[in-house]
Amino acid sequence: MVIDVTDMRETETKSAKEGEKFQILADYAPFGMVLIAKDGTFKYMNPKFKEFFGYDLKDTPNGRAWFSKAYPEREYREWVLSKWIEDMKSAQPGEKKPRTFMVTCRDGTTKIINFISVMLSAGETIMTCENITDRVRDQEELSEEKERLAVTLRSIGDGVMTMDTEGRITLMNAVAERLSGWTQQEALGRNIEEVFHAVNGKSRKKGENPVERVRGISEAVDLAGHQVLISRGGKEMLISATIAPMFGKDGSIIGAVLVFRDITEKRKVEEDLLRMDKLESVGVLAGGIAHDFNNVLSVILGNISLARMYTKPDDEKLQKRFRDAEQAVSRAKDLTQQLLTFSKGGSPVKRTSAVQSVLKASCRFAVMGSNIQCDFNFPDNLLPVDIDAGQINQVINNMIINAQQAMSEGGTIHVAAENVVSSGITATQGLILNKGEYVRISITDHGAGIPADRLSKIFDPYFTTKEKGTGLGLATCHSIIKKHGGYITVESVVGQGTTFYIYLPASRRGETARRKESQVPAPGKEKILVMDDEDMIRSIMSEMLDSLGYRAEFAKNGNEAIDLYRKAKESGKPFDAVILDLTIPGGMGGKETIKSLLGLDPGVKAIVSSGYSNDPIMAEFREYGFEGVITKPYKLTELGEILQSVLTGTR
Repeated sequence: MVIDVTDMRETETKSAKEGEKFQILADYAPFGMVLIAKDGTFKYMNPKFKEFFGYDLKDTPNGRAWFSKAYPEREYREWVLSKWIEDMKSAQPGEKKPRTFMVTCRDGTTKIINFISVMLSAGETIMTCENITDRVRDQEELSEEKERLAVTLRSIGDGVMTMDTEGRITLMNAVAERLSGWTQQEALGRNIEEVFHAVNGKSRKKGENPVERVRGISEAVDLAGHQVLISRGGKEMLISATIAPMFGKDGSIIGAVLVFRDITEKRKVEEDLLRMDKLESVGVLAGGIAHDFNNVLSVILGNISLARMYTKPDDEKLQKRFRDAEQAVSRAKDLTQQLLTFSKGGSPVKRTSAVQSVLKASCRFAVMGSNIQCDFNFPDNLLPVDIDAGQINQVINNMIINAQQAMSEGGTIHVAAENVVSSGITATQGLILNKGEYVRISITDHGAGIPADRLSKIFDPYFTTKEKGTGLGLATCHSIIKKHGGYITVESVVGQGTTFYIYLPASRRGETARRKESQVPAPGKEKILVMDDEDMIRSIMSEMLDSLGYRAEFAKNGNEAIDLYRKAKESGKPFDAVILDLTIPGGMGGKETIKSLLGLDPGVKAIVSSGYSNDPIMAEFREYGFEGVITKPYKLTELGEILQSVLTGTR
């Protein structure tokens, strides 16, 4: 029997050639490859597989050996093996089964390998592998870099926007979203000028185009000043902005990054500091003016007091002229004090007083010549308070002027005061009063009222709704009342009016015995030393003290005063009291002099006097060794009262 095997040989030859082609492809493939028989034996392993792992067919002749060497940790090996079995059980011929595992190589290194298994129809499996270690690590580093960038962008307080060369937004951080009013999702792909809507704050002209600004530059530059960003919701804020180009690998510009911040508050602080510097300068000037001006007023008031004393009490016409003159000098003194308080806010020099008299005088003076009148309501048993009458006058004057401006059509301002006792309960506007007795003053107008959104700001420095207002009036009032240990609050209803409440602690000492203004204190006979650098002050003081029955000697400065006091003490005829001017230009003033006098005589009875009442010594005189204080200018009756109280120890 003859059998024709021609076709069989051709098939075998063709199969051999195909196998040879597969062998060549597998040997030179850029990825690892292994052919696994149905029983798990490794039939073929290409060079790249050996290069990846360092194992050959002798090291890993089958799957068991491979799993043992490639996955030395038992727990991990069992997990990989379970995934392999799972894939093989479900695999269909020609179906790809991708897996990524960590493989331990022959040299002990670990690589991240992407495996793809394909089952053949004969039950064999071809497994290819790709070393993706570097790619994964690059991705991890890139992911970490992106995360660091995201954290940085979230953490910084500046708004950040990036854009391509056409000005289309590619990224925004959270601050940029908040300032612009656009979310990143809404803004992506939009033109930068649509989202970053900026105008010149002064001219209101369209701001610089960031895309045009970045052309032709190689580093970050600032956009034009006075930029105002208008958010999507219409809110305006002053900003500073910087634009910088972004470069690609080839050095070409691929976009730009815009960094901006809200400097509205910063600019306000800078302006406030500038105002404070100006006020400080005013304060220095005011201090000098107050000292000199009050010295002049002292001479004027002293002469008026003496003339009034020498005038017959029943000469009403002259007495009225003197009273008016005294009131004018007192008003001038208050104006000087207001300048000091406005510029520096000094500590109050308190005296126990009946506040109703201060309220009446201040209110009547403030409404003089206007279409406004004041209605007063005070109980007979109103408690006295410890106040600086000049500073409280400034507060009341400010309140009345504000009320006048709110009542342009005229009307009545209601001014009242009453005694209140606080047990630590809420007063008004959420204030908590300390326990104790207070005198509550209320000033009510029937004007336009204050909107609720402005009530919480009216005591803020520089907050004003007036076109030419400074915003310092109510802030100064708040400062004065606070330094008196009191509280100031406000209630208002739009269209009905406003009421300011002022709480002042009631005096613990009780009101000092009242005197008629024309009554001269009982004459004294003691020996008084007066230190003042002004000739005219020493001259008028000589007459005033003489009229009060005192014997007086005078010194121009601290050195003279100390010398006179020592000699008098050594002679056995010491001074009974001393009056020291606080400020002696170019010489030893009251603060230094009292230290030396206390060294000579710990029992010295000293009174400090100054026309610059904002000095802390005037408010805390006892801490510096003084027994009393008197503020220039002062009347004859005031001089007599302070001397009597210090000499008798009743102060």
